[in-house]
Amino acid sequence: MPQLQFGTGRTVITPPTGVELCGYGPYIERRSTAVHQDLHATALALSDGNRIYVWVSNDLVWTDRSLVDETHRIVRSRFGLEPSRVIITNTHTHSGPATMKTVAWGKWDEEYTAALPGRFADAIGQAVSNLEPGRVGFGGTHVPGLSVNRVDEGGEADDKALLMRIDDLRGRMRAAVINFGAHPVTLGADTVICGDYPADAIGKMESEREDLRALFFQGSCGDLNCRGFGEGMEMMKANGSLLCDHVLPALDGIETHDDVDLDGDTYEIALPTAVPDRAVLETELDDYRNRLKTAKRDEKPEELRKLRFEVDWRVQRLELLDGPHPLRLEFHVSWMRINDAVLLAHPLELFLTYGKQVQAASPFAHTLVIGYANETVGYLARPQDFDQKGFGWYAAVFAPRICRHLPFEHDAGSVFRDHLIAMLHRIRQRSSTS
Repeated sequence: MPQLQFGTGRTVITPPTGVELCGYGPYIERRSTAVHQDLHATALALSDGNRIYVWVSNDLVWTDRSLVDETHRIVRSRFGLEPSRVIITNTHTHSGPATMKTVAWGKWDEEYTAALPGRFADAIGQAVSNLEPGRVGFGGTHVPGLSVNRVDEGGEADDKALLMRIDDLRGRMRAAVINFGAHPVTLGADTVICGDYPADAIGKMESEREDLRALFFQGSCGDLNCRGFGEGMEMMKANGSLLCDHVLPALDGIETHDDVDLDGDTYEIALPTAVPDRAVLETELDDYRNRLKTAKRDEKPEELRKLRFEVDWRVQRLELLDGPHPLRLEFHVSWMRINDAVLLAHPLELFLTYGKQVQAASPFAHTLVIGYANETVGYLARPQDFDQKGFGWYAAVFAPRICRHLPFEHDAGSVFRDHLIAMLHRIRQRSSTS
């Protein structure tokens, strides 16, 4: 088999203070007031001497499809890289700027976001221009207590980080990938810019290993928070230490190999969406517009924001009904196979049960399921969550209003799971015949 080649790159993507952060309520104008740590775009390029694949991990909540498309345009022009082999992922920190176009959950800053594709491309350029021979290996480690279920009290959480280690030919660990599922929300609705526990863990790992570049790929965490939601800076640092202290020794124990069989591609997948009744929406919209118009000036700002949101998401939903295909939502899923391991990247907030079912059915020894990639979509919840009070209902029913798409049908999660499992078996068949 060919010799593995690898390269890494990193750029700073910290926004200026004053940029609005994403999340935690409609029109709350959560403007950033300080920077705890720089946000980064970190790129990892892998090659078999023929094809190059690049995966990027950003300390961002998400990336809008327009930013991904512009990044692909730039790197194709500069470096000749095909878009299907350049995957943009995000750690999903909730202490970063609004880089997803939402209804009411953070204002999109044109000047800042316009510069992002160039910064992503600079990190990618560093990675592909510094390719050198290397060795790769996979493993995993338990990370107890960091991930907690926020939908089902006492329910299943992610307790294992899947890992990739890349060495240079002298045996020094030069790149690492962590795939783990838990929302980075330790700081809650604070106004400090921060990559939360994933960035804290990476900073600590890199300070302990000279020349290491680490990437965090967020897992299937639609129903998972990190421990200590909203508890603040000290808990965030403790969470980072917890992840670092379990991952770094496990990476040290991974055996690496220099031969590589590399493949990958990007596909479009469509999931079924539920089409609401137009007449009902129009009636509700008229009602909320009247209520907003007649609201008293001295009414609580929170109530006015809620009324404005009720108007705006219905306007957006009516626009979607006039789109070309309201019965389905199309988006990109990417994969890369490295020997007997596969990385699957998708744009959803996938509930843990689906991610685990995909991994259990995978024909590969190591299957990393990575969310928040390629574009912005939203939660993919379970059928019971549509009628379940609490966060399950929020994810299934309320969140699509924020994320500017129609709600999924109840069976969309199993449809997507089956898509991914079938894809994995096609990848296996393709590898056996190549």
